[in-house]
Amino acid sequence: MLLKFLFPLVWLVAAGLAAAQSNPEKKPLPPLNRERARLIDVKHIALDLRFDWPRKQAFGSAAVTFAPLFPADRIALDAALMQIDSISLKGKALKFDYDGGDRDDNLRISLDRVYRAGETLSITIEYRTNRVNELDPNTLGFGGNTGKGLRFSGPTSNDPNKPREIWSAGEPGSNRYWFPSFDSPNDPRTTELTATVDGKLTVISNGRLIETKDNGDGTRRFHYKTDAPYPNHLTSLVVGEQVNVRLNYGGVVLNNFGYSKEREWVAATVERLPEMMRFFSEKTGVEYPFAGYSQVFVQDIGTFSANQTVSAITENMVDDAGTHADFFYLWDLTEGEALARQWFGNYVFCADWSDVWLDKSFARFFNGLFHEHRNGRDEWLMYVHSFDQSASLADWNGGYRHPIVTKNYEDAFAFANDNYATARGSVVLNLLRHEIGEENWWKVVRHYVRANGGKSVTTRNFQDSVKAVTGDAMDWFFDQWVYKMGHPVFEVSKKYENGKLSVFVIQTQTPDKTDEYPQAEFFQGRIGIEIDGRIETVRLKPQTENVFTFDLSPPKFVNFDYESVWLKEVRFDKSAAELLAQLQNSRDILARGEALNELVERARSDRMTAAEKTNLKAVLRRIIAGDSYWRFRSRAMGRLAALIGSEPFDEATIETLVSVIKRDKSWPRAAAIGVLGATGDPRFAELYLGFLNDPSDRVIAAAAVALGKTKDPRAFDALARLADRPSMKNQSLLSALAGLKALGDPRGYDIALRALTDLNLPRWRLPSIPPGWDYRNSAVDLIVSLGRGETVFPLIFERFKRSMAENDLEGSFNNIILITMLGDPRGREAFAMIKAGYRDDANATAAISTFETQFREKVK
Repeated sequence: MLLKFLFPLVWLVAAGLAAAQSNPEKKPLPPLNRERARLIDVKHIALDLRFDWPRKQAFGSAAVTFAPLFPADRIALDAALMQIDSISLKGKALKFDYDGGDRDDNLRISLDRVYRAGETLSITIEYRTNRVNELDPNTLGFGGNTGKGLRFSGPTSNDPNKPREIWSAGEPGSNRYWFPSFDSPNDPRTTELTATVDGKLTVISNGRLIETKDNGDGTRRFHYKTDAPYPNHLTSLVVGEQVNVRLNYGGVVLNNFGYSKEREWVAATVERLPEMMRFFSEKTGVEYPFAGYSQVFVQDIGTFSANQTVSAITENMVDDAGTHADFFYLWDLTEGEALARQWFGNYVFCADWSDVWLDKSFARFFNGLFHEHRNGRDEWLMYVHSFDQSASLADWNGGYRHPIVTKNYEDAFAFANDNYATARGSVVLNLLRHEIGEENWWKVVRHYVRANGGKSVTTRNFQDSVKAVTGDAMDWFFDQWVYKMGHPVFEVSKKYENGKLSVFVIQTQTPDKTDEYPQAEFFQGRIGIEIDGRIETVRLKPQTENVFTFDLSPPKFVNFDYESVWLKEVRFDKSAAELLAQLQNSRDILARGEALNELVERARSDRMTAAEKTNLKAVLRRIIAGDSYWRFRSRAMGRLAALIGSEPFDEATIETLVSVIKRDKSWPRAAAIGVLGATGDPRFAELYLGFLNDPSDRVIAAAAVALGKTKDPRAFDALARLADRPSMKNQSLLSALAGLKALGDPRGYDIALRALTDLNLPRWRLPSIPPGWDYRNSAVDLIVSLGRGETVFPLIFERFKRSMAENDLEGSFNNIILITMLGDPRGREAFAMIKAGYRDDANATAAISTFETQFREKVK
């Protein structure tokens, strides 16, 4: 386009492009982060804490026991944004210098004399915290975030039932915001924590609960102590209105802390925890390595924070028995990954952030193994493995690129929490398992865990275990997948002649010349090729072209990279007949999914004859009515609907969907109702009315919307009754509001207004539910659809102003979301207020910009 419109400058532009291509400017590498040098060996930290809730502060005393590694009369610790009141040694005041910032070694302490290397001493630091770990409003739709320091929360005018709570999430560089320490992973130490809180509150921290003492003044004192040394970022604190649902595994007490009114729901939610602990113990060859384990359900955290012997997990995981039965596939992955981190990240822990994948990828991979064990291979492939691959490729194609292991990164917190440390690493571990074989893989895992238990590790230690088992450190594998970045891009083709099938595999990837990170040029390793259901394993050489030849009859289909083990991009052109054969006969559910998508897209873009489309519809109906995995059948329903498009459903399709609705349960039933309901066909109103009483809220939600679309005269009364039905997290109300929106009956306004107005609805929903699950958002959505949004603006604006006056970030942003949904021009005042109030908060400013852009689009 530039050359087209700037013709006079063609030759200058062309010359510049040629120069750039011949000598592209490289992006400089991020800063080099070497493993942090240690001048002291911290042996023990004892914390004594009290809290000022209105100011969101902790008042602490930290007794730090350490020994210099070299003769020293001065030491330095990390203390971020604190007020340091005093530092003493055996009751004698010490001089110190503190800049109040958050960098390493910013608390410099003068000792009373020169101490020898190895000589142990203990200093006591009296301090108070100043950082307020606010919720990142960019994460509201995802349940929250971790942040740095202590997160305080409690009742507000916007959420009067919100429980009082404090929690920490260690992560890189975060714990220095609530206690002075050497805040790096390469100096494990033991801890002791005492905390005094209101008598109604409970404190949960690392290690064993030594004592709970009633102080006689309305407060209680909790005392915890650990036995095994562990890294600083794994120290954890939770304070809240909690009750404990205890389980047991082999004598290990499993504590599950939830809100007092939700004891029964917590019990339903955690029932698989002992099974998970048994599974991980058996697979690693090491029984759970600590005396006990606690998981605490907290608000405003994105997913979980796994620390030594205790994990803080999102409260959104807590459901009643019926709801949790629908969501085991999701919440198993949260609970399981947090537990797996007890082995990978706590028992064996990375020595430096550059090797953090050893903590997080292993935990994610083992979590996936349990998911497969409990929910099946197809579920793991479709829900876990494919997500990890997609996330990894999305980062790459979005321009976010680096090796899994590198010392060049901008920010340790971001580096340790990105997809390279988790999703891509998990895919690479699966690749290694495939490469060395099942028997060797498990020997490697058990050698690695047993050899390194209680120690800090690097990737080289893992390679040592690989070599100990296989005799080969497999430098080539770690080089291409771990220490370098990139993935193969394959062009695959085939030819059959003279009784032989030849498969041609060309690697077309080219290194990014603008990036200084090391990159793999060619990839090698074992790869599976499925030919008519038979799996052939071949070895790909690190070269441009590989050719594989097989003696066999003419194949109906060829599936390259069986079960998509490799992280890759691939182009493999196939005929419609080959894709149909793959869809119906492949043993690989991912390959079947690829064929399904490609066939439907060809049909929708008129690259099929009418007869071929008719045949494809029949094939999809057979899949939907068959015994394939439910997630695949649900996908086939959606693709069949897309294939039919705006045409009326034929009777065969209707019969298939109705049979699924009557035969199946939960998700596939909900999917079938959703597809059939999209037609708005009033013949099925009676069917939908019946399923408003289904045991699964997923089915109820689908039936409510489907009923609304029929415009049946009975729909309003049925949905009004549903709105008043008690349910976990107000799911019945949410379903009713969605159904009323589909119905479009003006009487729905009163139901929506009641939901929006009453902040004290029964606490069936959990606090801080993401906006998509919040009945207030659904209520506004319905009101706007009825064309009456302007009537509720004053109510929402007043709530917004109260939240701003209370400095309630969450309430302010929850209401700014509602104001954005309304699209009322009067909302400009709210945006002016929130921009002024949070102008110094980078996260808030970014969120405001996003919502304001959406708001402006609505008020055009």
